[in-house]
Formats: sequence, structure tokens, C-alpha cells
Amino acid sequence: MRVATSAAFKENAHRALADAGLQKALARSGPSFIVHPSSLAVPSIAYNATFRLLGPKGERMVPASEYFTMPTLQNVRTENVLMPNELLTHVILPAPGTIKSGHYEVRYKESHDWPIAFATVLLAMNGDAVRSARVVMGAVAPVPWRSEAAEAALAGKTITEETAAAAAEAALRGAKPLSQNAYKIQVAKTAVKRAILHAAGMNVVDVKTI
Repeated sequence: MRVATSAAFKENAHRALADAGLQKALARSGPSFIVHPSSLAVPSIAYNATFRLLGPKGERMVPASEYFTMPTLQNVRTENVLMPNELLTHVILPAPGTIKSGHYEVRYKESHDWPIAFATVLLAMNGDAVRSARVVMGAVAPVPWRSEAAEAALAGKTITEETAAAAAEAALRGAKPLSQNAYKIQVAKTAVKRAILHAAGMNVVDVKTI
């Protein structure tokens, strides 16, 4: 295992420490109307990272997929499993193996702005076909959102524009927007599709701002 050094982490880590405030979300479940703003959280889950936490009771290891928590009516400020006076000290990644990865963000502006939606995709290939995939979206829910439906749509397939689009449709199937952000569904689909194509090494029209 090693401390994270991947390109997706390097590109996004500086934004993970900033306070983005509350943003409107795609409402998938529960009472929350915010989205998780961290650009580091999404690739952490996609890469199956483990977080090292250190506090008064010592250290503990928590999978990234179990670190972030959905807010509830009783505690809308809770975003993760950190205990009082506990810190996240390390992000640890498994050995990368032969996976291919892609990350895509859509923003209003190229700099000094937070993504409207973004996605990290990992592909494990068997020749030209996808053996397995991980698809995780950001800025669409109160936690980084992994789409097993999109992963299933990619399994056994060769990556083409059509299969990437089908996986993106699967990723957003059932998403329910709020009254003023229905546009985010299409934006998120675009982010997922282009992240898949990037992971497969295919050329993509690289328009990240709108």
C-alpha cells in the first residue's frame, strides 16, 4: 500500500481543504439539499482508498467508502465518521495494478470555481473488454456517489461512445433534481461519459466549462 500520488489526487487535493459552503444538490434520498464539495473524496472512493484517522484513542483505518455519511434531520452537520478531536492523517491507496483511470469535471469557469458535477472512473480490462469498473460521481449528492448500475453497464463491454453513454444514463437513472437544478442531470451524465472515454484513452472534446 502507498500514500496517494496519482494524477487525479494531485490535480484535486488542493481543493479538498477549502470550504466550498453549501451547494444545491440532486436530491436522491433523505432531507438534505446539499452536495459534497470535495474533489479529493471522489477519486478516494474510486481508487478504493483507506483513510488513517488519529485521535485521543489512537489510530484507526477506515475505508474511504465508509468515511462519508449522509446527513439526517437530527444532525445535518455530520458529514463523516470523525470523532471529536480526531484527524484524518493519511490517504492510503492499494497497488494500482493495470487499471486505467479517467477524471472529468464540468465547471462554469476554468479556475477558482467548484465543479457543477464531476466523475472518476477506473477500468480493469480483459483485452478490449471491461472486466470490472468503478464509477464515482461528485457534486450530485451529500456524499460521493458510487454508481454500481453504471459499473454493471460497462462490465464485459468494449468502450465506445455508445457504451459510455449507456453507462452514463445508468448512473443517473432515478436521479430526482430539485426545482432549479434539473440541468445537473445532463451535466453529470456528460461528466461520467467523458471520464469513461478518458479512462479508455479515447479522444474527447475537452470542453469543461459552460
